[in-house]
Amino acid sequence: MKNLLLVVMLGLSALTAMAQDVTARIKQEAEKCAKALLAGDYEGVATYTHKRVITLMGGKEVLVASLKRGIEQMRADGYDFADASVGSPSEPKKIGAWITSMVPQEVVMKVPGGRLHQESFLLAISEDEGMQWVFLDLGPITPAQFTQVFPELDGKISLPAKKSPVLRKNEKG
Repeated sequence: MKNLLLVVMLGLSALTAMAQDVTARIKQEAEKCAKALLAGDYEGVATYTHKRVITLMGGKEVLVASLKRGIEQMRADGYDFADASVGSPSEPKKIGAWITSMVPQEVVMKVPGGRLHQESFLLAISEDEGMQWVFLDLGPITPAQFTQVFPELDGKISLPAKKSPVLRKNEKG
């Protein structure tokens, strides 16, 4: 009986350690994606973009050009990224051949008169048992758009409620 208890405890410890390794990897990769965005590394951002989104955008080159153009226009209008941070990913969930996790994020934008703070979530997806991760920013996506692009996840993932951005006037830094 003691041996059985020991085996069960060791097995549970190993599973917990594996889950912690996976969530640490998800967070690390999400942070790399955020850093790429802040640095204007659009190729890097594309590397962390799901292939279906890339296809919908017309290919990687079109996605990169669109990101570049959009951010240049944003800057010309007086807006810019100030910071992007990610929180602790949810416990990974196996859905079909994929592993998924929700990653909280906060994006801070410099805007005329202050800083705009937006909390949202990234959906982390791995198609290779957690070796590589790509992300989908759920902030701008409607449930209908999500279901159209990822029908196999419909009803299997609860999309988090959207939060309104918060303007902090005269905030600097």
